Amino acid sequence: MDHHMGTPFLIVLASGIFWMLGICAGSVEAIEADEEHTVSLYQHLAPATVFLSSSYQSRHPLVTPPSTGVGAGFILDETGTVLTNAHVVEGASAITATLYDGQRVKADLIGIDIYTDIAVVRLAHVKGKLATVRLGNSDHARIGQQVLVLGSPFGLGFMLTTGIISGLAPLPGAVKLSESQLIQTTAPINPGNSGGPMVDSEGRVIGITTAVLAGAQNIGFAIPINTAKAVLGELKQKGRVTRPWLGVGGQFTTDEIRILFAFPLVPGLLVEDVEEGSPAAEAGLRAGTFHMVVEGIPWILGGDIIVAIQEESIHSPRVFSDVIKTLRVGQTVKIEFLRDGERHQVFLVLRDRPTSLPKTTGPPDRRTTGVLPGGTLGSVQVCCTRF
Repeated sequence: MDHHMGTPFLIVLASGIFWMLGICAGSVEAIEADEEHTVSLYQHLAPATVFLSSSYQSRHPLVTPPSTGVGAGFILDETGTVLTNAHVVEGASAITATLYDGQRVKADLIGIDIYTDIAVVRLAHVKGKLATVRLGNSDHARIGQQVLVLGSPFGLGFMLTTGIISGLAPLPGAVKLSESQLIQTTAPINPGNSGGPMVDSEGRVIGITTAVLAGAQNIGFAIPINTAKAVLGELKQKGRVTRPWLGVGGQFTTDEIRILFAFPLVPGLLVEDVEEGSPAAEAGLRAGTFHMVVEGIPWILGGDIIVAIQEESIHSPRVFSDVIKTLRVGQTVKIEFLRDGERHQVFLVLRDRPTSLPKTTGPPDRRTTGVLPGGTLGSVQVCCTRF
């Protein structure tokens, strides 16, 4: 009897072993296929990535010697058009590009936009055919999605790091001229990665590596490629981006801040600084002076609250963004604002936004983008909407 029962048991046991071996074999094959895919992506993308070295001349070379900065970029077309970060090449007296095949060539600055941290350079006198990247759609980026980052960290060579998209949020300290969010990633980023491509699992560029959070581990940021697409044509054609300029910066009041304080706060843009020489300054708009920190977020209260532009209520950042997209340089606009509980209005002419970062009436730590050469984000500062 035991003999007859043992045979089916052995058959079941053997079947289970073969089933487990099949799973293990399948897992190994899946891992190997994933590795081969990553290797293939690198082999395709590395030749389309360049290492950039920027030279900076000192006005007093005997006192301050010339300096250099490093970064990366990626090739868009066979004419040698390269997309990179503005902070990688801004102010450089010379830019040298090192290609994957070892060629070192001059790179000419074609256009730069410090507000989006985007720059376009063009490679000169390249021998042979250039590899190029494919651009993806960053609007489809999802938290948890796998990404790869290419660059030349510390100039050590063309390297690849991997991670996931860990968040989609504004970069702390960034001057926001639109509602576009930055892509946060766990992929390790180091000096020399700035300006390099962030790609999805299909090898399509969805972001431009731009910064890391100082003092944190594996918290890096990339500019969505759609942000670059929006300014690329204008940078190639004119070398800069034309934007209407009012000259104010601030935050939108929230329900919490309106309930907490007895100030006459209404939905709108609370003016926290006014740029020197701007249409807003000439029209007499006032920035706040009363500093408060609410739940870790700095506020400057007491300034004008812009409640409407061209008779369109701007009660939220999204509505504000939609309104300013309709405005043009040279246009006369009606600004309605609240001051000391009373509603006022003023008409002013929008001018072309200067290409340099704004000088404001606000505190110094509110005047920078937070992105430093080398791609390191300093202390976390509050974001402000600027127009």
